[in-house]
Amino acid sequence: MVTRVNRRDNDTAQMVRTESGSRRGILLDFDHTLFDTDRFFWVDLKAAFTRFGVSDDAWEKSYETIWPSGYSLRTHLEALFRLGAIASVSVASAMHATLERSFSDLRPYLFPDVVEFLNAARQQDFDLILLSFGDPAWQSYKVQASGLTPYFTQIMYTPHEQGKAGMLDMLAPAYADLRAIDNNPADLDAMKASTPRLQTYLICRVESSAVEGADPSLRDRFREAARYLTIPSRLPHRQCRSLNEVSLSWPN
Repeated sequence: MVTRVNRRDNDTAQMVRTESGSRRGILLDFDHTLFDTDRFFWVDLKAAFTRFGVSDDAWEKSYETIWPSGYSLRTHLEALFRLGAIASVSVASAMHATLERSFSDLRPYLFPDVVEFLNAARQQDFDLILLSFGDPAWQSYKVQASGLTPYFTQIMYTPHEQGKAGMLDMLAPAYADLRAIDNNPADLDAMKASTPRLQTYLICRVESSAVEGADPSLRDRFREAARYLTIPSRLPHRQCRSLNEVSLSWPN
């Protein structure tokens, strides 16, 4: 299943062009590429649960139970209640309301280069297309709360790992110049295998000190993002640490 959100902005003519010979597009991942997911989820959101008396063990056990079927605050709280980590349904409801208020504005979790890059790409007549893996409702909440929705021509969510290649098959014929930026080499491999002309950028937002394991306090700070560093690439991708390293020029 793919959830698609089409965007149309009267100020951007590139969103209504149909000539495949001149259209340019950038496919962007969300988590760990545009959004500092680990700092939001494993540091700040987890700390908020701790303030309600939820232990680290209960947090992680309940998370592991629900994430395969799609994460949301509500399902996480329900799992904690089933484990006995939350006293009652009324307490869970109060926690849910408080957490939603506390994390209603997620713009501080955008990486510092994101807004500048998106504006520059739009000025260069790129269509910006968000391809995001995860539960569509949870992903939509994060994207909207980050203030990114207006930047994108299309926003597409898939709950299936490596489902982005299937979405690319639908998008690629419309574009003469197409790039993809993602932190997951497996997704980039699948997309490039599907569309060999795709220019792929493998972005790493993990600090070198976390990779070296010198600071144990960074365990949760880059918990999920660091796992992608262990996935080997089958195909070549341009490596970068910042969106500023992504070229917006026409390919030679």
